[in-house]
Amino acid sequence: MGNNLLKYKKRAATRLEIYRARLFDALHLAPKDLAWKVRWRMKHDRNPLFIQIQDKYAVRAYAQERGIRTAELYYVTEQPESIPFDTLPANYFIRANHGCGWNVLCKDGVIYYYKSGEDLGNRDMSQYIITQEECIQYCNTWLNSIYSKSQWAYQHITPLILVEELLLPRVGDVLIDYRCFTFDGKVIAINEDSPLHNMVEGVFVDTNWQPFDIPKHIEKPPVPFPDRPETLDEIVAAAETLGQGLDFARIDIYDTTRGITLGEITIYPWGGELNTPTTDPEFNQWLGDHWTLPAHQ
Repeated sequence: MGNNLLKYKKRAATRLEIYRARLFDALHLAPKDLAWKVRWRMKHDRNPLFIQIQDKYAVRAYAQERGIRTAELYYVTEQPESIPFDTLPANYFIRANHGCGWNVLCKDGVIYYYKSGEDLGNRDMSQYIITQEECIQYCNTWLNSIYSKSQWAYQHITPLILVEELLLPRVGDVLIDYRCFTFDGKVIAINEDSPLHNMVEGVFVDTNWQPFDIPKHIEKPPVPFPDRPETLDEIVAAAETLGQGLDFARIDIYDTTRGITLGEITIYPWGGELNTPTTDPEFNQWLGDHWTLPAHQ
């Protein structure tokens, strides 16, 4: 009963957020910040390239054609029952190509329901252990699901299940996701996302690794400011290469033991929810000001 009530409250809160966003847009009361422009894109922009780069399978070719490494692909299928669990390495990552948070982690031969990774964090991971049969069930559910009806590109992706190498950090124990906010091929801001610095009130820096002064409206335990990565210039260069020809994309880059590697390209970050990517309206507006929307036909 308690879990069902919690799920209901979350769904109700999401519906209320969507209603408010639509109301604000309709009345032209919302500032044209980054989230507003994401919602505009969702409603109006039908650039066919979006389908390829939002597709976690098809974007691999897009990146490789531009000289950017992607995770090694072990297996791809429309039939999860065919996944060769017995011949896969001890560590790998399973994900659906047409959604977010549809992920499974296998580490040292143990399979975990990973989702977005936020639930694992520093908690006891044993509660997230699943069997191969349960993994297959999750994959089949994802294949038969539409991630978002409001995010146009997702509706045109052919659902697949990918089995990829488990990326490992070049430095340290935690794989850092460098989320590069890229406008017309130029990185304007980087959000360092990891279990230590988790969104929404994460660490935002410029391309010189200087932090933006963003008020923290959500209290979190203090953490050390992250060190500038030695490969920062390579991270930025990779994002800018991938962002050429796109008015805006959030391009996620990893610094791995195998080199600079694409995580994913996101064209609808946070689905255009209000108060994203931060709860500071001035910063969100500043980001949005860098985005020149195409003419609406």
